[in-house]
Amino acid sequence: MRLPLCLLVSLCISAASGVKTSSTNPILLGFPDNPAWGWDKAPPKSSLSDPKELGPDLPPDQSKTAKQFNLNLVQLVHWTPIIPAVLMAKNVYFYSDFWDGIFDNDKRRSLLMLLSPIIAFFGGLPGIMMHTYESWQVAPFKNPLDDPNFKISDFNNQWLRIVAYQFIFVMQYVGLITFALGVLGYDFLANFKIWSILGFLVGYLGNQHPKISFSLFQHNTMPLSWYTIGAFGFGVICNLLAFIKLGEYSFPDLKGADRLIKSVLAPLLIAAGGVIEGL
Repeated sequence: MRLPLCLLVSLCISAASGVKTSSTNPILLGFPDNPAWGWDKAPPKSSLSDPKELGPDLPPDQSKTAKQFNLNLVQLVHWTPIIPAVLMAKNVYFYSDFWDGIFDNDKRRSLLMLLSPIIAFFGGLPGIMMHTYESWQVAPFKNPLDDPNFKISDFNNQWLRIVAYQFIFVMQYVGLITFALGVLGYDFLANFKIWSILGFLVGYLGNQHPKISFSLFQHNTMPLSWYTIGAFGFGVICNLLAFIKLGEYSFPDLKGADRLIKSVLAPLLIAAGGVIEGL
């Protein structure tokens, strides 16, 4: 049964009249709020110019780090890894015959290798979400579960960071282990698929208390449980072994240390970038 046009218009007008913008409905406020284009950033958080919160190891005023240009540059850098991820997937797709030959004509292994960089990139989206929530500012953290007076305009959210870091490391594990599964095959470690699934379950479902206590400039920088770190470490080792194995095909003319260095250079550089970003 079709609704008469006048009734349909009336319903639309009625629905629209109940819609409120953030200027009239505080629950819709953002950070920044108005304007809030993708390149807009909130004013520097108060803790960035509070020597007490920054601690004695940092300059007393860090508000200059929250300049809009600087934050937009950081935001751009966080999105650029999608380019090499797509290029790697493209290489596997267009040269699938080559990779199938290496992987004993098992297209599933080629598919795993194709998916691995895409998974790794999208596994970093929890971090981008966290940074967006913080307006991309690197500021001292407070946990709203501990401080009921927490304000996002003053501090970054430690509880959000804890949740985001767990998802980042678990999903990065999935990306690492997917690549390793493709290159090393299912018979690695007797039954690599079982070990891979077990690692995911440990990292994701493992007890998140207690967490590592690692500080830089008297600020905690690694709010992760040992279960998540352990699973991630397993993925890193397997990934390095996969790159070493891949080096046999990528650098057939090299031997010994020369091939080893070239084989592990890419993952080590990626790891170094991750450490710098995380700290």
